[in-house]
Amino acid sequence: MSRHAGPRRSRAGERRGRVRVLLSAGLVLGLGSLNTMASWTDDAALDVGTIQAGSLDLLVAGNLPGQGGTTTTPTLGLTDMVPGESVAVTVPVQRAASTVGFAYTARATAAGALAPYLRWTVTVGSAGTPSSSGLRTNTCGGTALVTNVTLSGTPSDVIASARTLSGATMSENVCIRVELPSGTANAAQGASATASFVFAATQLS
Repeated sequence: MSRHAGPRRSRAGERRGRVRVLLSAGLVLGLGSLNTMASWTDDAALDVGTIQAGSLDLLVAGNLPGQGGTTTTPTLGLTDMVPGESVAVTVPVQRAASTVGFAYTARATAAGALAPYLRWTVTVGSAGTPSSSGLRTNTCGGTALVTNVTLSGTPSDVIASARTLSGATMSENVCIRVELPSGTANAAQGASATASFVFAATQLS
């Protein structure tokens, strides 16, 4: 009988050992499950509205929408011009609707054999009424920007100090006048010239 008692205690001890191991494992698992509980969360999104770039568009006498281009004013041309005659034209400088404000300047050039004899005047204002008899003449009203200057193939500033079109100001008039002065030399007879005025706009800073 004494030979069988020892092994039975050993198996019982093993069972109790297994129980203790399983209980310990259960405690570990239980503690682990407490640590993995989920936390409540929330988020909110803010969408940004449409961002669109503005546009800058300078018009000359209502012409040249969009970027760049060239337009011609035939009213500043004059044929059979003689000394003492002049011609003037009003040029509206405009900002296109729904575009940003800008500051603008202007430079001018002239070419042709008659160019050295001609005298140019530019004002912020409008042309007067052309003479109806005798020599053909006209004047520019308003504030003079340049007076009786000679233009050549090298660009010259005719609106050197920038002028601004912004806010409710959509347009202003610029007057350009050209004269063949009295006393012009006989060498000018039959000669001709052309001129170009380039208006440049820059966005306001």
